[in-house]
Amino acid sequence: MNAEGWWRKWNEIRALAGEREIVLWGRSEEWVQKTLSRLHKKPILICDINPGYANTEYYGIKVVSPDVILNDTVGKYYVVVTAGPYEGIVHSLIDHNWIAGQDFCCSPEFYDFNLLEEMRCYQQSVIVVSSDYMDQENARSSQEGGGIYRYNLHENRAERLVKGQFRQIERVKQNYMAVEYVEMAIYIFDLEFKILNKIPLDRPNYCGIAFDQKRNNIVVANSTTDRLIFMNADTFDIVDDVPFSYKCDLNVRSPHHINDVCIDGDYLYCTYFSYGGAWRKGQYDGGVSELHLDRPHEPLVPLTNGLWSPHSPKIIDGNLWYLDSMRGRFYMNNQTFAVELNGFARGLASDGRFVYVGISEDMYMSRVYGTRNSIMMNAGFYLIDIETKACRFHPMFGNMNIHDLLIEAQ
Repeated sequence: MNAEGWWRKWNEIRALAGEREIVLWGRSEEWVQKTLSRLHKKPILICDINPGYANTEYYGIKVVSPDVILNDTVGKYYVVVTAGPYEGIVHSLIDHNWIAGQDFCCSPEFYDFNLLEEMRCYQQSVIVVSSDYMDQENARSSQEGGGIYRYNLHENRAERLVKGQFRQIERVKQNYMAVEYVEMAIYIFDLEFKILNKIPLDRPNYCGIAFDQKRNNIVVANSTTDRLIFMNADTFDIVDDVPFSYKCDLNVRSPHHINDVCIDGDYLYCTYFSYGGAWRKGQYDGGVSELHLDRPHEPLVPLTNGLWSPHSPKIIDGNLWYLDSMRGRFYMNNQTFAVELNGFARGLASDGRFVYVGISEDMYMSRVYGTRNSIMMNAGFYLIDIETKACRFHPMFGNMNIHDLLIEAQ
């Protein structure tokens, strides 16, 4: 069934009802009163399945059994559902050939309640990647330590699948691949996260990983050397080594601090702290740049700028999504940010209904004083309804850093 059909705005209800009489379904103590104040004309009946209400009046409106309208001509009335448990009512109307939207809808007054219930009871399995250290003497350590976790939203429960200091994760063919930051390796997992192989990397501080399906290459990004390493996806032989800029060949440590990458068609997208290469001097001219995969040694083309430590570029619904991490902003285009969150945003995913944004403990609070109303001090991720900006936070109290999110393969 199409849920969109039975949620209508007040101006739509007036137009759809037209000259028909309006009937309310549900003698609710809360929703009837709120609905009456917004209708353009007084309903002629209230339906309710409770026989104790039959043939009584409520707000001067006669209360009857639902059979009164269900056994009448379809389309004679326009029904506005005013009962919290609306799904059973919707099914009854549809079973009697009433058309959602055209012949009935749910009261807009409890749309918010419906969204709350949907987010509270939503069933989804999210893969959460943490880069925390196990060594408690390290500033980026945590009680649980790093690893790859499966988070069950409905149960509000996280289960660690693999230990390690992982950064970006990618679905590659029928497997997952993730960068292990400290061990200097690409881990290859099956879909149940059983370790199939570990591919050694030549140096520390690799962060991003992406799969070029067209050319059958894996691309990994190194945050210290600011180089993109292209590897054959079957043999893992290096087929190309691409510097972000000429500064990468000057023995300067991490001038740009590239981090996460994604690939869409013929293009690779990369986030970084500084396009000019002076972020260590306080010049956070971060952004997202684009590289044509058939011309990898041509200069990357900057698409966005002025971002503060951005991460998590993704192509979703044909658009470039990314996070302005230090400001806690999530962008779906470069015009306006979709949501602003009070925390260090890193890790981005979508399942088509909701968007997920990871939040890490903020180690650099003083840098954002005065730029936010509050500062989030624990790790986890947000479940976000983009249309309403409604957010529900799922905490991971034993962790410090969230680096990536992924909807688990079904």
